[in-house]
This record gives sequence, structure tokens and C-alpha cells, in this order.
Amino acid sequence: MDQQVASRLEADLFLLHAPSVYDFRERDDMLFAYLSDSDSVNVTSVYEIYPIGWFSIKQRLADHGFDTKIINVASLMLMHPGLDVKRLLGRLEAPIFGFDLHWMAHCHGSVELAAALKEVHPEAITIFGGISATYYAEQLIQYPSVDVVFQGYDTLEPVTELVSRVRRGDRDFRSIPNLLYKVDGEVQATGFTHKPKTDYNNVRNDWSYYRETPDAGPSGSKLIMTLPNTGCAHDCGWCGGSRFAYRNIMGVQKTLVQKDHDLVVEELRTMEEAAKRTSIYALQCYSENKTRMHQYLDAVKELGYKSVHFEQFNLTPPDILKKMGESTESHIMLSPESHDLKISAAAGRGNYTMKQMEEWIPQARDAGVKSVMIWFFIGMPYQDRQSVMDTIAYSERLIRKFGGWAALPLICPMVPFLDPGSQFFEEPERHGYRIYHRTLEEHRRAMVEPLWYRRLNYETRWLNRRQLQDVSYEAITRLVEIKGEYGVLPAGFCKAVLETIEETRELLGEMERALLLDKALPAGLRDDLRDYNRKILAYSTDQIMPVPRPFGGRWFDDATVPQQMIEELLTS
Repeated sequence: MDQQVASRLEADLFLLHAPSVYDFRERDDMLFAYLSDSDSVNVTSVYEIYPIGWFSIKQRLADHGFDTKIINVASLMLMHPGLDVKRLLGRLEAPIFGFDLHWMAHCHGSVELAAALKEVHPEAITIFGGISATYYAEQLIQYPSVDVVFQGYDTLEPVTELVSRVRRGDRDFRSIPNLLYKVDGEVQATGFTHKPKTDYNNVRNDWSYYRETPDAGPSGSKLIMTLPNTGCAHDCGWCGGSRFAYRNIMGVQKTLVQKDHDLVVEELRTMEEAAKRTSIYALQCYSENKTRMHQYLDAVKELGYKSVHFEQFNLTPPDILKKMGESTESHIMLSPESHDLKISAAAGRGNYTMKQMEEWIPQARDAGVKSVMIWFFIGMPYQDRQSVMDTIAYSERLIRKFGGWAALPLICPMVPFLDPGSQFFEEPERHGYRIYHRTLEEHRRAMVEPLWYRRLNYETRWLNRRQLQDVSYEAITRLVEIKGEYGVLPAGFCKAVLETIEETRELLGEMERALLLDKALPAGLRDDLRDYNRKILAYSTDQIMPVPRPFGGRWFDDATVPQQMIEELLTS
């Protein structure tokens, strides 16, 4: 008994991150289809990365004397396929458990994980937050597993007040803003009024836990992210964090709120000596002004960070390019979405031509920027199959002209969902879209559709859902072939990627034929799907260097549950 008690974890608040599909390990009726992978962060289609804002909640509560523990259940399930999740939940002791519904990809898993938690701890309070939770707050609160929904882009004060009250034994939440909650089964609303215009996210995120974890991946380096602001000044029509979406979801006019720069620098300092073997993914730095960017780069240089990947909306001006080149090994990520200026502009970009970009790339390289990564998107207005393949032809031109890594083209489809709250979701006909899933429950059901094109909540006037799936594989296949032909990627990598894409397409075809003819998947095919899913979800990858990477060592991999406890919770 003493051993059992010793292996429990206690906290004032546990933050639990769910997989995209709660029971993904048991599924033999759907395909977690390989996409090579359609992200620049090495995650799987289980979407095991959690919102970086959780660090802020943890730090704010720590500043008020409360203990918050983050447990990445999705990561643990991937790393330990035999982990008994309900037994794990039974080892956690807290009055409150929080779940993120920031991205819609988690709409199935988060609600189901909360339901499992309720079975184990029926008296505990379950709370939800995030952009998607805010958008669907009135629907989300109706689920039996959901007790409280926090609305807003900065919920530090409301969360702190709720934890304080619960710890005092007080469950009267009437004066806490931004809440939907239940009293005897009846939903109560406190008003969505907490919308800070300044002092956004005003705590220092602490990366110290990550300093001593094993380095991730074949490069032997760590990767952290920085997020100096929320919202956006731009209006990409597909994005749930755009200016339009923030006005729509958050009910604000000022859609870009910046974090105090000194807090960002203090956050960078928490890696200490480990900074020298750490890379940074600089999120949303395209919204930073020149002064803040220069200060950020000065800090990166002073602290000795290994490299930084900068998201940039425009072609970075010469003075900042020079500063990037001097500060560290710098990489720039551009997202024109299409080589076609008409499509790029319709998507919310279109602020430079490909000719201008090609003239700018040598300037960036001369300034010391190590590489430029150019992301193209599938699922944009006016974009048909020929346009997508023309983008691939243009990608070959870039590789031929710049040798590959100096200007590396990448392409991915918009999956699984068009963001609710975005322009294209709210005004689909105006922009050439058709929306298939509107409600939260429709999206939850879509997440477990056998075929991934049927999970999509949209199609366009130019590409229906099935065509979006087909052209995605066609485009990615051809781009991988091109990279192999020009020696950008090793032949072995390319061969493995192409074989996996071919296997994926064959399985999707078999599934579609079986569902069409028999309305069901035969036992033999289910066995194949189970084997395929286990293989695909046994590692992570990304499009930049598509080498299978073992789990562990990523900043979002679980660092809370002791190994001894994990071993006790493994089933044979």
C-alpha cells in the first residue's frame, strides 16, 4: 500500500494533453495516413504538441503558491503503447484537471480524455480553454465531461482565481469573468469581459525542466518555441488566429497583443548553458516591430543559442537580415501559399511576387541567413489541380536555381480542418468554399472517419475533398522525387517516403472500395490498418528532413510522470 501511495502524483491543477483521437491505439477502422509529414515540427497525426500557453498558466499559479503539473498523455501513449491511461489518471490527485481545446484537431481526444477522468475522479472539476474552446464554448459546456469553459486569449487571472477558490473549498464562480460553468446541471455564464489590451501573458515561461532532458533527434539538439504575442495584424482567410478570427471569436478590435519583451528575454535565459545546443522556433515574430526584433536577436546572440527558425510574413528587410546573420545560425520560413500571386493574395498573403522573392533570397544568404524555407499550401481559393502541380514545377525551378537547401520548397494540404472562426469558415460562399462540419460534435465525429478526405470540414469550388486528398499525394510525391533527382535529400530517404506514400494510397483505395461495396471493412483489411497505424505512429518526422525520429527529447514530450510509475502502469 505504501508503495502505491508513494507512486501517486499530487497537484493543485493537472493540465492533461489528449491525443487527437482518444483511442487511437485500438483503432482498426480508420487510417492515420502518412503525409510526409505536413508540418515543420516533428509530430504525428496524433498531434501530441500542447499549447505553449500552458507554461504561462503554470508559472502564474506558481507565483501564487499553487502547484501545476503538465502531463502529455498523448506523448506517453505514443512512447508507451501499453500504458493503461485510466490507471494513470487514477494515480493523479488534484481538485481540478485542465484540458486544451486550442486546435480543433483535439476535439475528439480532449472531450473523451475528460470523460475518462470523470470516471476515475467524479468529484474533480474539469476545465477547458483555448481558441477552439472559446469559439465552441456554448456547445462544449454541454458535454457531461466538461464542468467549466474558460473563454479568451489570456486566462491567467480567471484560472488563478478559480484555483484559489477551489483550494479554499469555495465553488461559487459567479464573479470570475470569462466562464461558462454548471451548477446542478444548469449552465451559468459570467460574461466574456476579461480581454487584456496590455500585460498580455505577463509571466516568464520557464524552460529549466528541459535543460537536462536527453537531446532530441539525430542532430543531437533541443528545440524550444517562443511566442511574443497573441492574435495577428494580418488576415489569412483560413486562419483561426487572424485579425478577422480574433475579432469574431474574442470580440476585440485590437487583435495583436504583445508580451513584455523583458519577459521574453528572461524566458530565453532559463535554458542557461543548454542554450548552446538548443534551437528556437520563433513563432509569430513576423508581428514584431524592428525594435523588438533587434532586442530579441541581441538576446539570442548574448545567450549563445545554436539556431533560430524565424516565421516571416514579408520579405525581411536588409537591417534585420544582417542582424539575423550576426546573431546565430538563422533560418527563415516564408509562406506565400502559392506561386500564383492571385491565389497567394486570396489566401491572405500576396505581398511579394516570386520574382521579388528570388531576387531577395541571395540578399538573405549574403547577410548570413543559413536557409530559406518556402511553404506552399493546398486548399486555397482559385487553386485547382493544375495550379498545385504548377507550384511543384515552380519548386523544381527554385531547387535548380538555388541548389535546394538555400531555398527549400515544401508543400502541405490544409488538414484536418479549416479553422472555425476564420473568414473562409464564416463566409464560405464568398471565398469559394463549402463547409461540411459546423458543430463541435460534427467535427468530433469527423475525426474518426475511416478516410481522411472525409474528415476535412471543407472543400473548394476548384477541388472537392477527394481531389484534395489525391492532389496532396500527387504533389508531395513529385516534390520528393525532385529532391531526390537534384540530390537535396538522400536517395534512401526519398525511396522510403515514396514507398510509404504508395502503401498509404493503396490502403486508402482498398478502404474506399470496401466501404462502397459492403459498407464495412473486412477483418483482413482491419488487420492491415492496425499494422499500418502502429508502424506510422511508432516515430515522428517532418518534411524538411523526413527521417524517422524516436519519441522523447522534444520539449512537449512528457517530463512529469516518473519512469517507475510508467512501468507500473504498462499492460502486457
